[in-house]
Amino acid sequence: MKGLATKILVMLAFAAPAAFSFSAAAQSQHPVKSPARDSLWVRMVSDSTLILLPEPDSAASQSELTAHERAYLSMVDSIALARRIADSLLMRQDSILRAQQRADSLRVARQDSLNRLAARVDELVEKGNDYSDRYYFAKAYESFLEAEKLCSDREFKAIIAERRRQADYARTHTQKVPDLNVVARALFSADDFFLYYPLPDKSWRPVAGAPAVYYTGDETELHLSRDSSLDMYYPMVDGNRMYFASKNLPGFGGLDLYYSDWDERLGEWGEPHNMGFPYSSPFDDFLFVRTEDGQYSVFASTRGLGPDGEDVHVYVVRNTETPAYRAVAKPKDLAKIAELAPVKDNRTIESSADGLQSRYQAAADKEQELRRKLDAVTPEERPTIQAELDAVLAEKASLEEQILSERAASREISESDIVTAGVEGSFPFTKKSYGPRITIIFDE
Repeated sequence: MKGLATKILVMLAFAAPAAFSFSAAAQSQHPVKSPARDSLWVRMVSDSTLILLPEPDSAASQSELTAHERAYLSMVDSIALARRIADSLLMRQDSILRAQQRADSLRVARQDSLNRLAARVDELVEKGNDYSDRYYFAKAYESFLEAEKLCSDREFKAIIAERRRQADYARTHTQKVPDLNVVARALFSADDFFLYYPLPDKSWRPVAGAPAVYYTGDETELHLSRDSSLDMYYPMVDGNRMYFASKNLPGFGGLDLYYSDWDERLGEWGEPHNMGFPYSSPFDDFLFVRTEDGQYSVFASTRGLGPDGEDVHVYVVRNTETPAYRAVAKPKDLAKIAELAPVKDNRTIESSADGLQSRYQAAADKEQELRRKLDAVTPEERPTIQAELDAVLAEKASLEEQILSERAASREISESDIVTAGVEGSFPFTKKSYGPRITIIFDE
């Protein structure tokens, strides 16, 4: 750089020989003539810096020139410092941006990992539920166990843990299965299925906030306790035993069927017992009753139905004093047993000579025909069809009473008793009426 500065000075000297003065002018203490207007005064202040000097005149002194040089050098230093600070700030900003980008990348990666983990947990839970619904309880247990280990959400983890316990309960309580003699299976609406149970007429009482409550007394008001520690559904007392449904006790999932015996010494109901498979299942099972003569058990379930909850199955099982048990190893066999398909029964009921069964079947067929007509006729024709339908319904009700009377006398049932829409097997499902409305007052 020193050589370069020297060359610049030499070039300037040759460019303006008459007006250019270098060291002599700077060292002379005598006034000099003002140079031409196109003259240039410079001074070498470092190995690489030339400084433009004010035009020398009589008033300019060496000290003023030196002060000018120092001011210029200070300005140069300030500019250099400012540039270094700016460069440092730019580097810092760039570093911050890179750190922010790395943080964003890590956050995205972490969220993506959490999403994948959550999706995996949901997949395992869905798979576990599917296994349980198809009675593959061992596989359901493994799926819920893996999901529980991966899940980080405390509330969801508790739900998964409960499903795992239910699958474990199911796989250990389906090794010995009773052979049930199912005589009938019917599909009814969830709103009034209980009216088809073999219970006294008008024993179901409508109440506010619930479909109905079973009560055979005469009072129009009932005072009940709010104690719902067992979360009991449809409690039905049969002598010293109470049947009920609950989802807060060990079971297969959903509502399971339980019974509890009255303890005379303690004056309270004893420990609840799960009625076991296939009375209980991974679906909702509820409202278990025994007929008055003790020959049949009736209960409802949502197994084999869709998730809308609009319909329920009602099963009728012929009771035996010593049921046979068998070991079941395959899930497909468990699923087949859980269907509770009616067993063929060739026994016949002793009916009157006037052919009650054929008359009832004819009335049922006529009812279906009239209902189809009622949907298609004009408003003017509806009253006539409706009156005819009402007459057929009255005839059916009368025939049902006669058939039930014969059933009570013979205690035998055949497949041809009463055929109602949605009914498989042989059991006289007759629809009862609601009793008077009742008000329930809860004690605090």
